[in-house]
Amino acid sequence: MLDRRFIALAFAPALLAQQPAEDVRALFLRARALQLKGKPEDAKAAAALYRRVVAQEPGSSEAHLRLSESLRDSGELEAALAPALRAVALAPKGAEAAAHLGLLQYHRAKAGTGKPREAMDALSVAGARLPADIEVWYRLAELSEQEKDEALALKAWSRLARLRPSAQEAWERVAFHAKALGRYEARREAILTLGQRRLGGPDGMRILRLLEELARDQVEASYLAHAEETFLCLTRNLPEEAGLWENIGLVRLQAQRWKEGLEALDRAEALKDSTRIGFNRAYALLHLDREAEAEARLKALLDEGLSGETELFKGQVAGLYARALLLQGKNEAFLAWERGATLPAPVKPEMASLKVQALLRLKKWEEAYAALQEGVKAHPGGGLFREARAMPEKVLGGGFLHKRAREKALRHLERSATAQLHAEFEQWALCLKAAQEARALSQARAVDLLLLQANALDNLRKPKESMLVLREAQKLEPGNATLQNNLGYLLLEQGGDLDEAGRLIEVASRAQPKNASITDSLGWVQFKQGKVAEAETTLRRAATLNPYSAEVRKHLGEVLLAQGKLHEAAEQWERALAYPFPDRPVLEKRLAELKVRIAKLEAEGNGPEAKVPPTEPVEEAEED
Repeated sequence: MLDRRFIALAFAPALLAQQPAEDVRALFLRARALQLKGKPEDAKAAAALYRRVVAQEPGSSEAHLRLSESLRDSGELEAALAPALRAVALAPKGAEAAAHLGLLQYHRAKAGTGKPREAMDALSVAGARLPADIEVWYRLAELSEQEKDEALALKAWSRLARLRPSAQEAWERVAFHAKALGRYEARREAILTLGQRRLGGPDGMRILRLLEELARDQVEASYLAHAEETFLCLTRNLPEEAGLWENIGLVRLQAQRWKEGLEALDRAEALKDSTRIGFNRAYALLHLDREAEAEARLKALLDEGLSGETELFKGQVAGLYARALLLQGKNEAFLAWERGATLPAPVKPEMASLKVQALLRLKKWEEAYAALQEGVKAHPGGGLFREARAMPEKVLGGGFLHKRAREKALRHLERSATAQLHAEFEQWALCLKAAQEARALSQARAVDLLLLQANALDNLRKPKESMLVLREAQKLEPGNATLQNNLGYLLLEQGGDLDEAGRLIEVASRAQPKNASITDSLGWVQFKQGKVAEAETTLRRAATLNPYSAEVRKHLGEVLLAQGKLHEAAEQWERALAYPFPDRPVLEKRLAELKVRIAKLEAEGNGPEAKVPPTEPVEEAEED
């Protein structure tokens, strides 16, 4: 008898082949509808349907993606991984698949079945594909912190903060990681953004401390313009805090912005009067040619007795008061005060010089001559006394027959000292006039006076005349390091002989290796000679010797730019722009163009994050 079961089995494949294929689109839509219900049991049913879709359409990235999503929603994390990977492999540029895989790997890592690094890599890819996806960046930030990947955590929190500017936690995390990594710009952006909001309670106090710490670090790193900005941010929340306005004033004075500095100090003094504020106000007033006001303020400080202040500060007040009197021609008033004043030891040498100057102005020749001889013995290194020592003995000490010559020499000394006094407060026209009068009075050609005259001419934008004076000084004392530097630098700036400039500056640098101005000149001539790497090293050293020099910062920025170190170049120019200087608008324009260039490179993925070099200990610089 024939076994019919065998026949049925034999024909089963043929019968199945004749059945119509399932409608894949209908299956997908049914599965999607179940998936969107959101319940685990619905997700499980959806996964079964998606499997049937994948069986018929194995090359569909979306089918694999939806299958993985359904498996995840039904609690099958491990089963969801294979289709998620397949979805990404089939659509390597697909944003949705990348985001799903990144979040799936995150949940696996949190569950202990996946590796955190794999999750971070997947989330990083997802973030690149979906830069506005908040969840991707948040999970990446969370996981990066857990794994102590500071750089990736900073990147994730920064992106999240920019997507949600009101997210305080994100900005605080940016500030934390940026500080740990030395990423100055990121830290500054985060803290200033936090400071823009109304601050109150414990959170507000924490942000105020961040602002205060940032401002201190900016001053230390010579970011004066940025420090001023941060202090101003603090005043928006603490407008009655005198110390903040005082700090703003001091920053502005350091940047030689006398009028604005005085305005801030006036506000500080209105809130809380103090000896230091009064002194700094007087200092600003003298630079603004308001000598009478400065005199009154300094006299009030001296009358108060300066109890509790250091001897050094007392000497500074006394020295500034003496200058205020002499700048106004109040020579008798100065001498009367000086006779009765108890002067601190630090100020005695300069006061002795100022006393001789006042006596000479009053034509008290014998008294002035006696004070001069005493000063030469006691303080031979002082400016006026140093110049007197350089004069021929027969001119100053030639007796009755040389009386007129001696008086002429003494008048020369007074005019020279007056030129120096005007130079201290950048009164360059008056400085030049006094220097020229000094030269007309005596054949003695002190190099210090010629250097002063050349400096005044340079500041009055008369470089050709300055060059002539420096050449004259070169004949008198060719080995003078300051002269060699000034002449070499002027040659550089005026397009003179590069070889001569280099020789002069190199010799000056060997004589005074810790002179900040000379070190700056050396770096700049090295750059002009094409020794770019060597110039960078030299100019970095100049910046440690004098962190508050706009010229050093300008030059260092130029050298860094030439080497493609764009962020650092911008940082140096930011520092320089805290100061006023003649070509400031040109540098402002160049910095703006550089920032646009940096932004474009970063948008293309070619720009490294800005990183400020660690602050190095500042070497003690020699006087120029």
